[in-house]
Amino acid sequence: MTDTSKPSTPAVAPSGGTQSLADSQTYDAYANTQMGRLARIVALHAGVSQPSTSQMLAERLADGARKALAADSRLADIEVIGLRPLVGDIAKASVGAPLSPELQAVADSLAAADGVILVTPVFQASYSGLFKSAMDVLPEGTLEGAPVILGATAGTARHSLVTETALRPLAAYMKALPTTTAVFAASEDFGAAWETEAATDRPEAPLSERVARAGRELAVLMERFPRKAPVDPLADFAPMGSLLKSLS
Repeated sequence: MTDTSKPSTPAVAPSGGTQSLADSQTYDAYANTQMGRLARIVALHAGVSQPSTSQMLAERLADGARKALAADSRLADIEVIGLRPLVGDIAKASVGAPLSPELQAVADSLAAADGVILVTPVFQASYSGLFKSAMDVLPEGTLEGAPVILGATAGTARHSLVTETALRPLAAYMKALPTTTAVFAASEDFGAAWETEAATDRPEAPLSERVARAGRELAVLMERFPRKAPVDPLADFAPMGSLLKSLS
């Protein structure tokens, strides 16, 4: 006799969060104990203009991840860091100088983050020199095991594959855990959908949808692959016997 009380297929993450993973065959109870700890998300961008579309995308991605975590009743602290003010420190570090206190603080924030967002403008069909130089001077292991959303911005949609041809290999080399969805935003992407030239019958999803999807994926990775020790809900448990003794 077949038991039909439960669905035969594993549960998947809902559109708002990841709680339905509790019924999945691959659910990790260890990761679920992260629920009691404030998550920390660091969004790093290499935007150089004012206003900066790279900064705008980094902020949107961070907010998308925050909303995905909030759907599972988990709070998140977000820090957005721009590399432009650190260009002098990065240049000196790239030729052998020690990291400045400000640059070291950035490296420490990335190393301590539960989730990371990396966004770069596209220069010469790849990530910018400022972005790459910053990655080059980070201490080894800074992004190891870090769930990461990869993002890029450019004036035209023709550069949309930069996230796959340049950013994803870099993230793999640094031993980070990038989400399946990488988010590219062209100038016209802010506020509307654009259609790819190669397949105009399949318009690209609006930026808001891609941001939300990447945020959900980051939330899942943060819960499944925590960088910090989980919260022990029984850490301050006191046996009833000891409580009664203290009253006697």
